[in-house]
Amino acid sequence: MEILSGIGILLGFIFLMIGSWKKINLLLVTLGTSAIIALFSGIGIAETWTGPYMSGFTSFASQYLLLFCIGAMFGKIMEDSGAGWRLANTIASKAGDKWSLPAFVGITIILLYGGVSIFVIVFFILPIGKSLFQRLRIPWSYFPAIALIGTIPPVGMLPGSLQVLNIIPTNYFGTDLMAGAGVGLVATVVYLIGAAIFVKLILKNSERDFDITEFQSINAADIDEKELDKKAPNALLSLIPILMALLLINVLKMDIVIGLLIASIIGVVLFWKSLDDIGNTASKGVENGILPLIYVSVVVGVARVVEVVPFFDVMKTALMDLSINGMLKIMATVSVVSAMTGSSSGSLTMITDLFGAEFLSWGYHPDLIHRLMATTAIGFDALPWNSVIVVMFTLSGVAYAKGYKYAFVTSVILPIIGALAIVLASPLFY
Repeated sequence: MEILSGIGILLGFIFLMIGSWKKINLLLVTLGTSAIIALFSGIGIAETWTGPYMSGFTSFASQYLLLFCIGAMFGKIMEDSGAGWRLANTIASKAGDKWSLPAFVGITIILLYGGVSIFVIVFFILPIGKSLFQRLRIPWSYFPAIALIGTIPPVGMLPGSLQVLNIIPTNYFGTDLMAGAGVGLVATVVYLIGAAIFVKLILKNSERDFDITEFQSINAADIDEKELDKKAPNALLSLIPILMALLLINVLKMDIVIGLLIASIIGVVLFWKSLDDIGNTASKGVENGILPLIYVSVVVGVARVVEVVPFFDVMKTALMDLSINGMLKIMATVSVVSAMTGSSSGSLTMITDLFGAEFLSWGYHPDLIHRLMATTAIGFDALPWNSVIVVMFTLSGVAYAKGYKYAFVTSVILPIIGALAIVLASPLFY
């Protein structure tokens, strides 16, 4: 039965990968994945769905509902008021041509670090990127790769980030958002240096690859910059809610949900005149948090199914008995599950559920495990079926055949190098 159960897990995750790639609703895909695993493990499908699958779903959803919804509301306030646009536009306009690309990356880092969703930010950076890439004669097929550089450090590497990937380990390991600050900064520096070198290399081919017609493929709606310029708060005012959220949560150690809620209220007070319909903004923001919560929760449901089947103990023992460094085992485990699920947050939750206690038993500092797992999770999750990759390529209109080879370097290879930097630097800090 153990062999059949193992075959079921393999086939189930292949089904999960294909379903994610084909953009089939993730609830349906994970139900199908759970059914395949159950069938090969001699467990009833209905029993699996109502038992471990729903147990995993409800445990994650109940724990993170407020965080996802309040966090999404905060992002929506920044979006609807024009505050996010104002920050992005101000930084880009002040940088000048020489520093325009670093500033373009910096925009994303600042907004993501402050808790704004990448799915909101992409609408700000697309029009800025379009204007910038045309002016500098940079091929539009490079856009996803360069834009993704700004998403990597604040999501998993930088200590103190308000992104959910930095929050998930705190609940399991008893850490805080500043966990692994030293190694996280090392990973960030290594990543950004590697990204800078890579961008410099591909820009040597800019003139050869530049095609002005590529800019006609952008699918996102144009932003009315004149209207935004009239209603959006000034840059300093726009920055205050983000700074307040970081101060309350990282310095005053306030509960994350309460900190984001207070920052949201401050945003409403400061941006009162810029918000057309405060009630609608709040409602839409909360709604924006529900679907991502469901998508992560259903992946956690699959993790609970895997945990109860006969092959799990065999798989766990095999992974744990690999004759390599313990931190490399952590990286390998996280990378495999991230690639299968196409979700860094889903995979990180799954891994902490299935292997977290084992990782802690190896004697590594919880802060180090937190930062290593969060950094590794943003590597192999960025395969073509990842939701952020899909959104970035869909809205930019860049064909996978033209742009993904560059994006693979900045969103997969370089983050893994950053994670390896954590492994190498860890003796200096722990």
